Amino acid sequence: MNPAELNLNPIDQIHPLVIVAAMLIIVATYFALRRVYVLPYLRVLEQREQLFETSDVEYVDAAQRVAEAKIDSERAVAEAAAEVEAMRAEAKARADEYRRTRVAEATSAASALLERGRAEIATARAAELERLRAEASECVHSACGQLMGGADKELVTATIERLMTRQAN
Repeated sequence: MNPAELNLNPIDQIHPLVIVAAMLIIVATYFALRRVYVLPYLRVLEQREQLFETSDVEYVDAAQRVAEAKIDSERAVAEAAAEVEAMRAEAKARADEYRRTRVAEATSAASALLERGRAEIATARAAELERLRAEASECVHSACGQLMGGADKELVTATIERLMTRQAN
């Protein structure tokens, strides 16, 4: 066999049907890959891009909310501190008023007790002075009786009364 008869030229061996079939296979593979792989991949990329955009917007919104919440919390803390200070001042005022009331009541009770004690002392003193006058009168009368043989009881009582009056002043 002759190499010319074998028709070994590769260009001569390609049939148009094989070329068309190869092109159809390539086109079918392109559309199949596009449908199965490329379009879902592009959708995923678009969704991811949308998620990034929405997350950026949400991040900015969250940062604003955090800033507002921080301002609100600082305001709430300041209001609470002012309220606590007002409550503390009110409690101090009530405690001072209660203390003043209790001191006034104690002073009043002490004054009443003092006056009662003074009255009891005055009564006891008067009773003791009366007893002392009686005893002094009896002692002087008895002493005068032993020394001088007797004394006028009214004169002795008047002298002792005068003596005790002078001592009291």
